[in-house]
Amino acid sequence: MSGRSLLCLTLLLTMAAAPVQAEIRSDYLMDTDPDCTPLPRFKNEMRQHRELWIQALGRPEVDLQRMSAESIALAAAKEVPGLNSANPSLEKILQGESTHSSARFSAARALIALDARSSAAALFAATQTSGSELRQLVEPALADWDFGPIKAIWRKRLEDKNTVRTRELILALRGLGQVKETSALPLLKAMTLDLTQISDLRLESASAAGQLTETGLEEDAERLIREKRGSRFVNCHCAIRFLTRHSNATAIRLFTELAADTEPSLAAASLQRLNEIDPALVLPLVPVALKNADANVRRQAARAYVSLPTVERIPALAGLLDDPHPGLRRQICSDLWDLSAKDELNEVVRSSALEILNQTSWRGQQQGALLLGMLEHQPAASRLVELLESPRNEVLVDASWGLRKIADPLTIDPIIDKIQRQTVARKKIFLEVIDVQVAHLFEACGRMGAKQAEPLMRTYIPKDLIMGERSRSAAIWALGWIHAGTLEESLGSLLVERINDQSMMPPESFLVKEHCIIAIGRMKGVKYAAEFRVPVEKETPNDRMSLARRWAIRELTGEELPPPIASEAGPGTWFLEPILPLNP
Repeated sequence: MSGRSLLCLTLLLTMAAAPVQAEIRSDYLMDTDPDCTPLPRFKNEMRQHRELWIQALGRPEVDLQRMSAESIALAAAKEVPGLNSANPSLEKILQGESTHSSARFSAARALIALDARSSAAALFAATQTSGSELRQLVEPALADWDFGPIKAIWRKRLEDKNTVRTRELILALRGLGQVKETSALPLLKAMTLDLTQISDLRLESASAAGQLTETGLEEDAERLIREKRGSRFVNCHCAIRFLTRHSNATAIRLFTELAADTEPSLAAASLQRLNEIDPALVLPLVPVALKNADANVRRQAARAYVSLPTVERIPALAGLLDDPHPGLRRQICSDLWDLSAKDELNEVVRSSALEILNQTSWRGQQQGALLLGMLEHQPAASRLVELLESPRNEVLVDASWGLRKIADPLTIDPIIDKIQRQTVARKKIFLEVIDVQVAHLFEACGRMGAKQAEPLMRTYIPKDLIMGERSRSAAIWALGWIHAGTLEESLGSLLVERINDQSMMPPESFLVKEHCIIAIGRMKGVKYAAEFRVPVEKETPNDRMSLARRWAIRELTGEELPPPIASEAGPGTWFLEPILPLNP
């Protein structure tokens, strides 16, 4: 991999790992009202599974050892407790002289997944006798655990760099930087300043050096920036990495200089560091940076305005709701939502978003609909009605969601008109976007108690695949709200017919059945309570429909049934499972 490719990949990973606010996305109110989300799996200890895997680890068959170790690693990732009892068996595989390399690798991965720090010495010993692949797996974990004996190995690799493979040198460089081994700083500086060295190694050594000190590398960094020999791209990025933790006047001057560079990756990395030091340092650069063709540069410019917001800066941020980069415009939407919580900024956030919504670009229309929907900004309702006809699926869906969030009664008639036209259209050709849009619009009608939509909603109750699972469920959910507190007999009969439908040609949707149960519970259909009890009395299932029955029984009778039991695993989840049920 070239130095430029490695650097671009590193920048992308850094941005992906940066903390961001929760993204605003259209959702379904019926999914959380009421909340019938099943309890998470793997909540229990899975004792019998664990014992079975430990037995399999003791078998001589390579595949049994490997697959058991992989199951333990997977279970650890799912936070199943009590798995550390497998550590001795995993260590035995790791240290066995006749152990197959694939089983050794899987055992090491399982120990790392279990955060088995007491096994660090065994893992380290295995890396000294096994191949490079195991070192690639184990050494980053040893760095995380700050395992002392590995440091001498890393230093030796740097001293003998001409006889060591690049991949292992990179492991050493990253490890020394992570554990803050300051004694390695001269070696790291020398490798970075060596213009004949491989670019990847220079970049990695600069990163490691930059982690070790907060001062003292300014002169070397400026030397690299002014260097005329070699790759300017690599030299300047090495300089930036040298100064990763520097924040003095010299470092700020160099970062400010590079922030205006025509090379986008240099500008973005420098702006990022200036933002980390003090976003005010970026403010003079923002007007130009916001016009940069590179999304990473624009992102850093926006970050300064978000960190130091004023009424005057909000319109510029709102302009990024129409940014070509999807990740950036979504981030700005979330940022503006957060900023709207400030009293002095709320009005300008609303007006700026509405201005974007009224423009012709679909990107701005989509993000404006999401933001103004979250703000429940009623003046946006008429524009959202217009956007129900957008040629872009993203816009017409999020405009529908925005109307549900705003719930302006003046939009009921155009919403019903749109549903009627989409109902005709869907009978000619099935499009998923119609199902999604109509579901949002039905939810809007339900939230507003739009009784005039009831005849249309009832046409969605019978089983008809062309009417769409989401649209049908939303129509039934909305009917439950329209008739909340009072069971309408004919409607109740239609809903119970859907609940009891066991035919398989085609089968009735579980989601539709779930919302039929919820609607009857909401309408206080007490006479159906006993019927709902039967399935949940026999066992304690943990699925959406059973949880909907529990909710309905509580609504109808006030009775709280015993809580469901979180399933430990569905059939076929693990390669090796106990025969007997875990909860007889």
